[in-house]
Amino acid sequence: MPAMTPDVPSALSPLVRRIVAANPSHMTGPGTNTYLVGIDEVAVIDPGPDSKAHTDAIVGAAGRQRVRWIVLTHTHSDHAPGATRLAQVTGAEVLAFSTREKSVKVTRSIGDGDTIDGTEFRLAVLHAPGHAPNHLCFHLDEERMLFTGDTILGGMYSVVSPSTGGDMAQYFATLERLRKLRLRSIAPGHGELIDEPRARIDEYLQHRRAREKQILGLVRRGPCTVKSIVAALYADTPELLLPVAAKQIYSHLKKLRDEGRVTGRDQRSTWTAIS
Repeated sequence: MPAMTPDVPSALSPLVRRIVAANPSHMTGPGTNTYLVGIDEVAVIDPGPDSKAHTDAIVGAAGRQRVRWIVLTHTHSDHAPGATRLAQVTGAEVLAFSTREKSVKVTRSIGDGDTIDGTEFRLAVLHAPGHAPNHLCFHLDEERMLFTGDTILGGMYSVVSPSTGGDMAQYFATLERLRKLRLRSIAPGHGELIDEPRARIDEYLQHRRAREKQILGLVRRGPCTVKSIVAALYADTPELLLPVAAKQIYSHLKKLRDEGRVTGRDQRSTWTAIS
């Protein structure tokens, strides 16, 4: 596998290069992956945080005049802010799900079924809500590679947090949709390239279904709070990650409530099962 050294380009295929941003953390793993798709004309997928060093690395690898599109999987702070600086340097248009974004100026909105057509490639746009309502994935037709942003990650699981627009029911539906694609690889927003895409998507679905079953089992035994469920299911999890676990639990509870299987109001509520 190519190295994940920050701000050093690595070739993943004849059409794709990866540059990892220097923002490693417990949430971003090695850092945010920026992808350069194409050679003569380049689409930059997820320019990452606002960093001059990272922008310089992108421009150095792609060439200032060759960057035609800056494409956002979603507008969370570790994926999108670098678009402004990169657009100023290159003059490229910024493409995202909506032009009404507060964190970055989007030139043109794109959605499900749209394409980005370069001289050497075509990126097909898939609306992929779940992690965020404005989340997009991009399928590189020539290589059957799927750029998944934070929908599927390498080496860790995606966070589906209602506080940032996450929706667990939509997330399940998105995973089921992606599972039907004929893929050779997945290029995630964080972590290494995934060369067994079907197996990884199945792993994600199995993990989320198992977690939902555990949560429902606890609530059926008696009234629960998000805090008590986290304590029962994440006893060995580092304290730093417990707030993230709580958001995941709450997202599952909201899905179960919408399905008529539990009752509860919010993350501070007591939740009970519906018999």
